[in-house]
Amino acid sequence: MKTIYEPKGIKWGIAFLKIANVKFSSFLLLLFFLEIASAVSQDLPHEMWHPGMVVLDSEDTIRGKVQYDFESNLLQISIDERIRTFSSQNVLYFSFHCQYFKRFRYVYSLPFQLKGRMNVPIFFEILSEGNITLMTREYVITESNNRIGNPMYSANRNFPGREILTYDYYLLTENGEINKYSERRKDLYPYFGRFEEEIKDYVKNNKLRVDRQGDLIRIINHYNQISK
Repeated sequence: MKTIYEPKGIKWGIAFLKIANVKFSSFLLLLFFLEIASAVSQDLPHEMWHPGMVVLDSEDTIRGKVQYDFESNLLQISIDERIRTFSSQNVLYFSFHCQYFKRFRYVYSLPFQLKGRMNVPIFFEILSEGNITLMTREYVITESNNRIGNPMYSANRNFPGREILTYDYYLLTENGEINKYSERRKDLYPYFGRFEEEIKDYVKNNKLRVDRQGDLIRIINHYNQISK
């Protein structure tokens, strides 16, 4: 525990320090359990059912509640309590009102070479569309809850790690190429061609980050607007 010194020679009493340590430890423990309860009780977007529509490669349109999985590239749709499952190879695109983020989301199935395999259609969510189309694929990582270094937590398997939603970003160019974006400035700016300096100024003036989703959408939207 970090000791905080009071001005003008006022000292902490030994009894008070002991009480403060107990209260601080109790607070951390309560915070830990609240965090665990929150992580367990709240579903992530891919675990929820969302009202939406699916357009198959046969161009048939199906409406119902959808559940998706970017890692397996599978989509389920529930119609009148009957569930149908489709792979990304059977789907052209789907859209839904996300019950987690409370907004509409649009996902297309596009050919891409994933993990050394041949080009096959996989799911990409569209974040910004234009001369450069910003796309993403979400996935989940597990973070350890042992933030305060207490061996009790790391040794007890009853405390699961916290699941965190994260993203890989991709840029679709006018010539149809899909490139994974490294989330670094030096790899982003060359996409803007003759507008590179203008985009650099836009990022600097608005204090934007090229590795934050909201800011990245703003950057690509701005480029698509000025490059029309």
